[in-house]
Amino acid sequence: MKVSDNMKDKKNITLNYILPLRTKNLIIKSTTTNDINLILKLDKQQITQKYLGGVKNKTREERILFLKRKSNSLTVFLKNGISIGFIDLDIDNTNNSAIISYIFDYDYCNKGYCTEACKKLIDICFKELHLHSITANRVKGNNSSKRVLEKLKFKRKAISIKNSTEFINYEIYNNKLINNNETLKKQSINIDKDDIK
Repeated sequence: MKVSDNMKDKKNITLNYILPLRTKNLIIKSTTTNDINLILKLDKQQITQKYLGGVKNKTREERILFLKRKSNSLTVFLKNGISIGFIDLDIDNTNNSAIISYIFDYDYCNKGYCTEACKKLIDICFKELHLHSITANRVKGNNSSKRVLEKLKFKRKAISIKNSTEFINYEIYNNKLINNNETLKKQSINIDKDDIK
């Protein structure tokens, strides 16, 4: 499904116009409170929470409230309907960019699902929404996340520290937009040279 031209012009465009998204193995939908069982499961997975501050002891009611506040959250499902992870995609319309983050059920890690879902979202962001760039952060030592970002062609940009935790910052650019801008710059340089003659 394509984003129509009139949708591209909206100041606050979201992915809701084009959801659900489908890939070879996955379906990506807006997160709802029906996804509560997955978040409660992830809260208790030590290996999943290792880089997120540790196991969470939140009640069902606390997590329902949390999900209700997450308007930018997407749930990733296998085609058989099993929910396996969440992706947050914060679109910044002012700067024509986005921030992506993800958390997946460890039972479904190392199968390429996170990379597959993120690739679909990146393609939509660049090809349909015409965003300029997408950033992502990972905690130092989280090599699984590092592999995902590298497969997606993100480039390491910086290191930041928040609450004594070291984050590695990554970014990927919309090469089509960059190439178009470079072509326009070259054309304008050529025009300027011709005007001088």
